Amino acid sequence: MRSLGHVENIAYDGSVLVRAAFAPSRGTVVVDRRKRAVGRVVKVFGPVKEPFATVRPDGKPAVSLIGAEVFIEEGGLNARKEDRRGGRSHPVSRVQ
Repeated sequence: MRSLGHVENIAYDGSVLVRAAFAPSRGTVVVDRRKRAVGRVVKVFGPVKEPFATVRPDGKPAVSLIGAEVFIEEGGLNARKEDRRGGRSHPVSRVQ
């Protein structure tokens, strides 16, 4: 387990906003201190040194999660090796 950061807020749509220590990959599983799944990273944005990560929870997030430290699972079956949108799978035609 690697510390991702602390939960800043829970949005109206239920997504969890985390102030991260680094930029995690999309699809990474986020867990709490007891290794219970919180959700998956769906978006990373903000400054490079301390980005924010939006986590889509598996269920309804508890309000007590605000201020709690969250972690990511490293390796294993749940970790994505690459971002699906990272490269182009088809050539780009250029109009001249």
